[in-house]
Amino acid sequence: MDDIVNHLQIIVDPKGTPKGSLPKALKVLDEIAHNSSADLNPRLKHFLQNRSYEKALIWLKNGEPEKGICGK
Repeated sequence: MDDIVNHLQIIVDPKGTPKGSLPKALKVLDEIAHNSSADLNPRLKHFLQNRSYEKALIWLKNGEPEKGICGK
């Protein structure tokens, strides 16, 4: 789970990250989101599949993200 959090932090605040880390983070999270064998909480999977990265990060840090237009 730490790996997911690290990639989310790169996407949410890419300043100061090494060159090329943003596209890599996006690719890794897309692969995780669409991997049917990944054991993800359904809510986290929803956030990742919809590229709601800030919401995913808030949720992983035990926060409650605002509901989107989908109602989740």
